[in-house]
Amino acid sequence: MKRLLTLVLSVVLIALGGFRAAHAADTIGTVDYDKLVRSYNKAQTFSDDMKSKEADLEKMRADYVKQIREAKTKQPNNPVAVEQMQKSLEDKLNAKVDEYRNQQDAQAKALENEMNSAIENVARNKSLSVILAKQTVFVGGTDITNDVLSRLNAGTTAAPAK
Repeated sequence: MKRLLTLVLSVVLIALGGFRAAHAADTIGTVDYDKLVRSYNKAQTFSDDMKSKEADLEKMRADYVKQIREAKTKQPNNPVAVEQMQKSLEDKLNAKVDEYRNQQDAQAKALENEMNSAIENVARNKSLSVILAKQTVFVGGTDITNDVLSRLNAGTTAAPAK
């Protein structure tokens, strides 16, 4: 009789332990960060803006190369002036590159903070204690990607279609 009671208690304790482990697993959430970046309206606007700025820089560089070639042609006997002009144009281009890079870094950091804040808010609302990248989770977890996207895109307009 004692043996049967011990066996029953053991089974109940094992079952409760399994239930507790299953309950703990339910507090794990997943998020597809790549999908957030692809589908977040502000991230798309940011990406489009960066492409536009890259095109501006390329146009500026091409214009400077053209100016230097023309100066070499018009002033073949004055390499010092051409070199000074080239240095000046390179400095202008480098300053613009630095300006764009600083803007890009600041905007990227702001977007990252917005996405992380939205992830934290959704996780808190769903009582999830751990959020993992969806790509790292083989099985299980509650995917909150769409909820995060809804929160992020609320009140924003979609980027224009390309």
